[in-house]
Amino acid sequence: MNNTRPLLRPYDEAEIEDLRQLERSAHRRYLSLKEYERFAATPAINPERFRTGTTRVAEFAGHRAGYIIVQPLDDMLYIASLMVDDGMSGKGIGQRLLEWAEDYASAAGVSGTCLATFRAPRWNAPWYRKLGYTEMPEGRIGPNLQAILDRHATFLDMTTRIAMWKPTGARPQ
Repeated sequence: MNNTRPLLRPYDEAEIEDLRQLERSAHRRYLSLKEYERFAATPAINPERFRTGTTRVAEFAGHRAGYIIVQPLDDMLYIASLMVDDGMSGKGIGQRLLEWAEDYASAAGVSGTCLATFRAPRWNAPWYRKLGYTEMPEGRIGPNLQAILDRHATFLDMTTRIAMWKPTGARPQ
């Protein structure tokens, strides 16, 4: 792993299309898994999502390498989107973005960070587990997160999905 730490900064309105292109690049990873390859063609995030959440962009070695969008949700900070350019995988960019979100949640005084992701690909739930995330207990899922999961159920097989969380201040085991 390179010792250079990604630089994080707020997004600029003028770069939304570039960030959407970065997302398309990140989705290419799904081509390596037959059961997920259809997600490689998933449309990029709606530009409005960058405006309704708090977005940080990661730069690495002079390149825009990833981004994260978070928003307050049910006394937690919801990770609405975390993307790393396909060619930048394994450089600590996603982990740095996630650390920023966890610090942001702590400073905001919320109970933790949460997200919805796929159970299987190694860069989804298994990766979050390595960083201290666990399956969210059903009783902990608030009404707004449940609404997101219900919306996901209209176009995804929910047996392939998992809601995860990490309490504020928790560290990987």
